[in-house]
Amino acid sequence: MIKRTFFTTLVASLFSFSAQAESFSLPIWKDKAEALGYELPKAVGFSVSYMTLEQGISVDSIELSGIPVVDMLGIDLEAHGGTQKTEVMTLRADAWLFPFLNVYALVGILEGYSRTDVSISLFDGAVKPKEKIDFELDLEGYTSGVGIVLAGGYKNVFGLVDVNYSKTKLSIIDGEIDAIVISPRVGYDLTKHGVPLRVWAGAMYQDVEQTLKGNISDVMPELNSNGKFTVKQHLTTKWNPLLGLQYQVTDSWYLLGEVGLGDRKSAFVSIDHRF
Repeated sequence: MIKRTFFTTLVASLFSFSAQAESFSLPIWKDKAEALGYELPKAVGFSVSYMTLEQGISVDSIELSGIPVVDMLGIDLEAHGGTQKTEVMTLRADAWLFPFLNVYALVGILEGYSRTDVSISLFDGAVKPKEKIDFELDLEGYTSGVGIVLAGGYKNVFGLVDVNYSKTKLSIIDGEIDAIVISPRVGYDLTKHGVPLRVWAGAMYQDVEQTLKGNISDVMPELNSNGKFTVKQHLTTKWNPLLGLQYQVTDSWYLLGEVGLGDRKSAFVSIDHRF
């Protein structure tokens, strides 16, 4: 009932905002921009998107608590390189306040996992078994965020910078994921050539800090313990290249796709309706 009420409220607010946008003729300075020859999209948009992402992680520390044998045997965990894979479904509402400034808010659901190789040593490192174990954390939760887009162009060439902040509250384990994402892009608009298509290249910067907590028995059952763990980790790569395109189905409907390359691999698809 809570989810349904929230979704209904969001949709109702969007349609209300759309009506206000038309009455106030958003974006501001629309007439001046169109007088200069710019073709502007409709002011208010509503989109649903899906993104899958895989990237490397580096574990800063793994702390164990509530296990008497840890102190007795001097157990220490050494983390090696790891991988994080996530899938995110988001619902987004946006508005062009000015021809060069778009603001938006989003909510979504995140699922995935974080997997790291861990070595266990005894007696403060004096004994180091050769075998490594998988330290895997299931990630699931609800995400929300806000962002802005600064855009400009000359003739058929356009550029934009997307900046957003999001917070994911995890439900399976304790913790939050705070992310700052900055994505500059440069592209070419083919619509004036009779093709309803825009293509671009760019880059994505992600600054993500994660502190995750939970029960040891959930991630390392071989220890047979009721203790707790605390993991602090960050991304190994902050920048990666992007390639994308947008296809204009009608004046109100758009399809968008984008892939991330390099050490961070991603795929993003979205359907957007504008009012």
